[in-house]
Amino acid sequence: MEEEKKVSKFSSGLNIILRLDVLWRNCQEFKRNGKYSKWNEELDTIWLELARDLSKENYNDSKDDEKKVIKGYKSQFEGFDQELQKFLPFTDSGTGFQKPNENNIKNRNEQYKILMEKQLFLARLENELGKGTTEKEEEDDWD
Repeated sequence: MEEEKKVSKFSSGLNIILRLDVLWRNCQEFKRNGKYSKWNEELDTIWLELARDLSKENYNDSKDDEKKVIKGYKSQFEGFDQELQKFLPFTDSGTGFQKPNENNIKNRNEQYKILMEKQLFLARLENELGKGTTEKEEEDDWD
């Protein structure tokens, strides 16, 4: 018995793009308000939206002909969380009337830099997957 291939009558592409737009706007708000834990959670949600369109070959690590490891997107993404682990916990709320200590300031600065890189990674991945602002330029032959 041949298995029937099922195809959705409706594309969820527009819904995905709309969800991503809301998530990106939330990221900007959380970044500006210094809510780094919420910013990080929102970036993780963007990853979930984008990662489902990655092929297995691009998602996981692989090896080339010379047995060199080629990092998949999953490993690259997890690298941001590994870096963040060094500077946790997030201290989203202010210190009230107390002056923040130098260690808190250092950690917040490092968290900010890592979260910016994580966001840039995801924005580039979004573009690469055709869901962002940039699409591949088609070669037009006007000759």
